[in-house]
Amino acid sequence: MAEQAHGNGKPALRILWDALTVVGLVALAWLAYTALGERRSEPAATQTTVNVGPLILESVKRTNKQIFIEHYNAVDITYSEAPESWLGWLRALGVRQEFVVLVRGRVPAGFDLTGFSEKDIWVSADGRRAQITLPPPTIFEENVSIDFENSRILSRTDWCPDFICRANLDAYKDVILPEGRRRLIEFAQQNGILEQAVREGQLYYERLLKSLKLDEVRVVVRGYGPPL
Repeated sequence: MAEQAHGNGKPALRILWDALTVVGLVALAWLAYTALGERRSEPAATQTTVNVGPLILESVKRTNKQIFIEHYNAVDITYSEAPESWLGWLRALGVRQEFVVLVRGRVPAGFDLTGFSEKDIWVSADGRRAQITLPPPTIFEENVSIDFENSRILSRTDWCPDFICRANLDAYKDVILPEGRRRLIEFAQQNGILEQAVREGQLYYERLLKSLKLDEVRVVVRGYGPPL
């Protein structure tokens, strides 16, 4: 009888062992599944990239028609007039008028950014480096101003009646002032006003871009090569 009981107990132990093994495997599978689920639920690490292109565009466009340099100069304008055509014989009698006028004025130069757009902006993939390309500098001719207080007539000879020659005021307004503006602009160009505008513009916009927390900035002026 004892041998029979012992024989019957051996399969029971095996069944119990097998059951414990199955439970262990199920527990391990559950732990692995739970750990995988937690890992999946964790937010993936992302790399934040700031799109500074629109910010650069807005900052640059805000300074549209920026004047960076202004030249104050003086030029001499000589205006003369004498009878012509069938009245030309009056010249022999000394009928003529002549003015030599010292015209002083200011000539501004800078950048007209009305056409500046996103195509003129380059930003690195990480948003830390940027380059902008400015249009060529220009002289704002509509803003050229005559300093009337310090302009003066150096010499004047007027032996011509107004009904033959221009009246003094008309000659000054129609001929002398436009010629004075033209000569002031020409003089400013010869003295490097556009090159000075390039240098000042590059410095200004470099500071502007650096204020946007960029690590590296570059300002190129179209037609003037690399930064000066």
